[in-house]
Amino acid sequence: MFRYLTEHTEAQLKSWLVPDITDLDSDLLASRHYIALEADDPRTRALGIEVTGGAPVILVTDPDRRIGHVRVLAGGHNNVLAFDNLDWRGTCVASIRMLGSDNVVMLNDIADGYAQITELLMRSNRQLLYWGAGATAVGISLELEGDGRSCVIGDDALISNDVWIRNYDMHAIHDLHSGAQINRPPCDTVLERHVWLGQDALLLNCERVGMGSIVGARALVKGFVPRHTVAAGAPARMLREGISWGRSSLGMTDDERQRIGLPSIVRQVKI
Repeated sequence: MFRYLTEHTEAQLKSWLVPDITDLDSDLLASRHYIALEADDPRTRALGIEVTGGAPVILVTDPDRRIGHVRVLAGGHNNVLAFDNLDWRGTCVASIRMLGSDNVVMLNDIADGYAQITELLMRSNRQLLYWGAGATAVGISLELEGDGRSCVIGDDALISNDVWIRNYDMHAIHDLHSGAQINRPPCDTVLERHVWLGQDALLLNCERVGMGSIVGARALVKGFVPRHTVAAGAPARMLREGISWGRSSLGMTDDERQRIGLPSIVRQVKI
């Protein structure tokens, strides 16, 4: 895969391949066999990928395993979409617009899950969306501003309906007396592994949500959310520490506990 990336985007991607975020590392990624498809290749359409403009490079690990329904408009050059669909059993529905050049979208195996990216708008150049293994979304919209910025969704993320991630206010805010711009520049937004975003959550200039944390429904989050924390409200505040969650309503599995660095629970068996 790396040979399709610029030096900058390769370094950018490698910087996020760390255990707090994903099980994938640079060596594993380098050994992964991707097949390059042209936008107008019949196999691209058969996979469920429709390119409505531009000529992005499509990389897949299985050219015969359908991905879902992905619509792509790429306005610049040297844009790359990579799907690790070798063991793909789920469905991805996405609308992707790349206005700049040298942008990378990388979706890892979602297993038998569902990932709906209602809107991905990459406004600038050398931007990256990394989607971790097993991460699922009922509906998420992402908007990235700023050259070289990333949005990183860690392994096993659980994202509910109508969630928004924006790494910038999208418009300048000025102090009328001094003329100074007072809002922050675009940031990288990172969800560490096993994060749950509740319905209608808005992450705005949010730099990091820590491993195993929960962002409540309709929360407005800026800055940082620590690990193993519930954050809720508008603006969000920390409601409880020392928690995490399981996909099952019956509790966390041992695998989920291990993913966030906790030991398995030894259950007493009555005789």
